[in-house]
Amino acid sequence: MSASQVHAVIAAGLEDPTLLERWRREPDLLRKCGVDPASFDLDAIWKFAGLSTKVRHNGLRADLPLTFRLLNVAGLEIDVFASYAAHCAAEGKVYAATSDARSQDLLLFLEQWLDFDKHEHALLWDLMRHELALSRLGTVSRRTDFPVCPGQAGMPVLRAASVPRLCGDIVLHEMRSDPRITGALLQQKNPNLNEVVLGEFYFCYWRGAAEELFILEFDELGFYLLAMVNGVDGARSAADLAHLISGRRRPSPALLGALSQLAAIGIIAFD
Repeated sequence: MSASQVHAVIAAGLEDPTLLERWRREPDLLRKCGVDPASFDLDAIWKFAGLSTKVRHNGLRADLPLTFRLLNVAGLEIDVFASYAAHCAAEGKVYAATSDARSQDLLLFLEQWLDFDKHEHALLWDLMRHELALSRLGTVSRRTDFPVCPGQAGMPVLRAASVPRLCGDIVLHEMRSDPRITGALLQQKNPNLNEVVLGEFYFCYWRGAAEELFILEFDELGFYLLAMVNGVDGARSAADLAHLISGRRRPSPALLGALSQLAAIGIIAFD
């Protein structure tokens, strides 16, 4: 086999990593290209494809420094980016022109590729969404010391006709881990990812009128109420919310109490 034939096969494999799997299954395809399968390291090409794709996405590091750190610590970076390259080639998809669009494309791929029963995969999914939420709301994603929300004095008196509205911008994420703990752990030289406990977490990333950003952790009721308030129409009364939850238009004391607590924080107000 000639050097030009080897170079052509390598270039094809890097351009379209799906070919590598086909060559593994059907080595005769390589022979037809004038290449001896026994002397061709497909695993090395696969890893190089992952490295090449990772380099093409280095522009995302500014917004996702902890995500890239986790990929490295968990030993996932080459497999993730090689698999992503193969996915894009199979779909005929080119990499987006902007960092924001590339981040979203990668996130959509990971949602399908990750095995959420694996501890490090769950941490990666939560941490990337955490950093993208911070980026979207316009803060530096390396920050870990967010202030405690001061709240407001007094609890508003609510009625069934009261209409809650959102105060500021929010991003809501249901997670299996606390990404703040993962981020702090990744600052260590040799982090042990098993120290991060999995469970059920409900986070709201909120930038209010004062432009300060808060990360709020809610219970399930508060989280989904806030999601409803942040709905498309933005004009649901307490009675409307009660009907969506229970089928009855009379708000329960628990519902009114949860709305009052959200208002006391300052994240919603009432018309």
